Amino acid sequence: MSRTDDLFALPGKRVARDPRGKKPRVHFFGTLPFDDGTRVNQKEGQRFGAQPSYVNDTPHNPQPIALRPTVVALISVNGGVGRSTLATALSSGLRRMGKSVVALDLDPQNALRQHFGVDHERAGVGGGSLLKTPWATLLQAGFSGCQVLPFGDTDTPQKENLQRWLAREPQWLVRHLSALALSEAHTVIIDTPAGNNVYLHQALSVADIVLVVAQPNAACLGTLDQLDALLAPHLEREPAPRCHFVINQLDEHSTFNLGMLDAFKLRRSEYPLAVVHRDPVFSEALAFATDPLDSKAPSPARDDIGDLCRLLVTRKSTA
Repeated sequence: MSRTDDLFALPGKRVARDPRGKKPRVHFFGTLPFDDGTRVNQKEGQRFGAQPSYVNDTPHNPQPIALRPTVVALISVNGGVGRSTLATALSSGLRRMGKSVVALDLDPQNALRQHFGVDHERAGVGGGSLLKTPWATLLQAGFSGCQVLPFGDTDTPQKENLQRWLAREPQWLVRHLSALALSEAHTVIIDTPAGNNVYLHQALSVADIVLVVAQPNAACLGTLDQLDALLAPHLEREPAPRCHFVINQLDEHSTFNLGMLDAFKLRRSEYPLAVVHRDPVFSEALAFATDPLDSKAPSPARDDIGDLCRLLVTRKSTA
């Protein structure tokens, strides 16, 4: 696997330049429906100034807020591609490299709680935000010394209230992360829900690095255009996040998987894809809430996670 800075490139991105040829821009027109029924205007997006404009936004001119840690958002259009598993493994892997890590779950499914085996009775960022609970009091211990901020159990009215709130408060996430007072030595790994939703755009609005997670199948290949549309406004902001594409759970014994990998490579032009191999140890780790990197047996997937961690560290040191 190549570890150069141009290891990844966003698939299907249409780039044009302004009349003076100075500023590349990704063009996207129209709107995409949110999972919760609202719609978002995808034309504008800046990290700490103008944010994506949501329905019922209250007009305001928020002051920029500086984030000190490096923020990594794991995203996908398709569900079930292994974002939470990767978020867990990357958090443990970075800690094993001596890095300070906070794993944040922005998915109302609350999956990271199961992966890390943290206390499910304690409040998470979902219900805690509605009660104005400081996130620092919600931190729990994760694998290898990382810290975990689970989404927490929420009922339907709480989810609906939080979605409406986040649609009106585009700086909700940056304010909470800033309040944690994390240092530049920290990395925040954010697990997001699949598809187009307020949680995804909150994460993208603050991300320094975006890991686009897909599996080698036709469903993921067929959503690359939707992915481009979701990312477009965030790639226009300054500074724009660096995007990396990860093909997850590749089975090299499957002719179909290898064929789909070739199809992704064609869509990716001359750029290589990063791959994380399928490993039953990772599934077993979820079942028993154990660290997937604890196994001593040879594992291509664990080696792949190590490569991704080194890439994140390299990106951070050269930022």
